[in-house]
Amino acid sequence: MSPIAGFVRLRKHQFGRQAAFGTKVSATKAYPFKGTPSVDLAWTDPDIDVGSRDPVAAPYRGPSDVKASLTDPALQYNSLPILLSAFFGGDEAPAGAGTAKTWTFEPASVTIDDPDTYTYEFGDDVLDDWFQLGDGMLESFDVSGPEGLGPIATSMSWRFGSAASSGSTDSPDSPAVPTAGLSVDTTAAIVYLKDMAIYIASTPAGLAAGQVSNALHSIKLSFTQEVDLKRFANGDQSFDVDAYGPGKRGIELECTFAKTSDIVGTGSEADAWFSDETVNRYVELKFISTVLAQSPSTFYSWDIVMPMRYYTRAEGEIGGNTAVVLTGHAFYDAVAGSGDLGGVFESTVVNTLDEAELGLAGS
Repeated sequence: MSPIAGFVRLRKHQFGRQAAFGTKVSATKAYPFKGTPSVDLAWTDPDIDVGSRDPVAAPYRGPSDVKASLTDPALQYNSLPILLSAFFGGDEAPAGAGTAKTWTFEPASVTIDDPDTYTYEFGDDVLDDWFQLGDGMLESFDVSGPEGLGPIATSMSWRFGSAASSGSTDSPDSPAVPTAGLSVDTTAAIVYLKDMAIYIASTPAGLAAGQVSNALHSIKLSFTQEVDLKRFANGDQSFDVDAYGPGKRGIELECTFAKTSDIVGTGSEADAWFSDETVNRYVELKFISTVLAQSPSTFYSWDIVMPMRYYTRAEGEIGGNTAVVLTGHAFYDAVAGSGDLGGVFESTVVNTLDEAELGLAGS
């Protein structure tokens, strides 16, 4: 007796950055993600009188709603570029001729960066039932570092503009999926909270001396953006999205701190929150992995810098101790943006992912 086809453990998530909106590409990398896509073709019964209490007339199609909620409990350095690229766009390519590649993201605030869009291949051992979703970008994602300093986890909300399938007659895959020969990296360097230090200061220049020690228990860094879907009547007989209109964007950092002198009391971070007027803060999250660390280049690191203002404080507890949960929102700082710091957010990732593995820039 043959086993029943369709094994959960044989599911795969494969992505490739597109060179142009509306043109799907073959996947270039398999990622260790968890989750499934959601393809809603908007089949709708017409609201008409048909002489029956049950449906009679055929339903009709509407604009498709294509999403994917994916997670990764142990985020890898080589997975960071797809998250930052699919959210911020900008056609970024890495610098570095050797093994170490440097990916820099400094998103614009007063202009709109071109979105980076992705083709997503999802399926299992049943090769004539693979999804091929095109023009994908991230509407939101977050990265969380847990109490105990374990791996950074991520949760992603993807939005796609088109859907096809290797098993569809009217919406066939093109190019054919799945792309063969892609496997998840078995020796990947993982991003750990144990490898991170936090720096907070009143100015960007003060960050170097602003490390907050023996205080941070956990973090959650969240990214959200509004995406307006544009569909035009071009006679192409398709419900595919023709363009995206980026809207409001938000970057939020939640930190759970012990009650040290840096965090509570006069002149502390909590004092900056409990102020009659907003107090600008600058924060840096600096990850440096010990995996393949070499001088003069560190193969795996992640550095985040952003201006921030505190909005909320909550009370927490860690074991037998009370804790302070401070949440800040990034803001566009035109003055900082004219110097070494990007206006709202700057991220520098050093890893071993080259441009071909992510997909060539120019989407």
